[in-house]
Amino acid sequence: MAEAVKLDEKDRKILIELDNDAAQGFGGMARKLRTSKEAVAYRVKQLEEKGIISSYVAVLHFAKLGLTYYRLYFKFSHISPEKRKEAVDFLLSQKNVAWLGSTEGSFDLIVVIGFDSVFGFEKFKNDLFLRFDRFFQRNSFAIYIEGEAYPRQYIAGKKNPMRKVFVFCSPAEKEPVDEEDYKILRAIAKNSRASSVEIAKITGLTDRIVRYRKAALEKKGVIVGYKLAINYRKLNYLFFKCLIKLQGLDEKKLHRMKLYARQHPNIIHWIKVIGEWDLELEVEAPSVEEFYRIASEIREQFSDVIQTFDAVLVSQEHAMLQK
Repeated sequence: MAEAVKLDEKDRKILIELDNDAAQGFGGMARKLRTSKEAVAYRVKQLEEKGIISSYVAVLHFAKLGLTYYRLYFKFSHISPEKRKEAVDFLLSQKNVAWLGSTEGSFDLIVVIGFDSVFGFEKFKNDLFLRFDRFFQRNSFAIYIEGEAYPRQYIAGKKNPMRKVFVFCSPAEKEPVDEEDYKILRAIAKNSRASSVEIAKITGLTDRIVRYRKAALEKKGVIVGYKLAINYRKLNYLFFKCLIKLQGLDEKKLHRMKLYARQHPNIIHWIKVIGEWDLELEVEAPSVEEFYRIASEIREQFSDVIQTFDAVLVSQEHAMLQK
């Protein structure tokens, strides 16, 4: 690994604050951290310039937008670098892609993509396989059922039993959202710290309409919250995806696993799926050895319900909408 960017205590507190609420003002953060607004603004700018803060993202509730998200996993066989790039470029060209990453382990490539109907997903899948099926040694897919995101508590170096929870997928009815709402959502997807005046310029709406509609989207739970996209590599951290098949699971045991994820400082996503496995945990760890320790702890804690446990290391992220 390259040498990690050094963070002092104030930098870490700022990152945690923004990962809990990336849209909050510097004045409020300054009061919490007992420093000046100017000092916070300067440090945030430094964290951006050092590449630690990649972007500011809005966490959206998929189901309330009428979307279902799918994950597809691919293991390649006898594929040239040129053909692999062609597959990546094809996936990047799909407007509904939320995340795309190259991985090491049981799979080589994972894509997350959303559709408002199963027919849209089937069309995409058929087109993808028509082009690249002969290069797939193995493939699988899963459907999101529930999903939670958490602030990166490991940055603070300690646990927080009351860590904030961003529920971005759960059973919910579609909320009425029109084109003006979508304009606002697209704008904050690129920068959730954008002011209502900046969003108004981007969307062609008035400042007043932006403020009213954004507040309404938050109240409906379409906008769940605002987080950071952090370049964990700058902190010398690694990103792993755990693929867990469960057995003998009831609601009580599932809730126990969810509480464990919510309180573990290195787990950043908890995702329940329908597919080849039942649960996915996303973990950021400072080394492979530390990840193995965390994985062993998970298997031991939940040995009564874990049937199989697999993991992949994310080697490159090609696209990221929400993380």
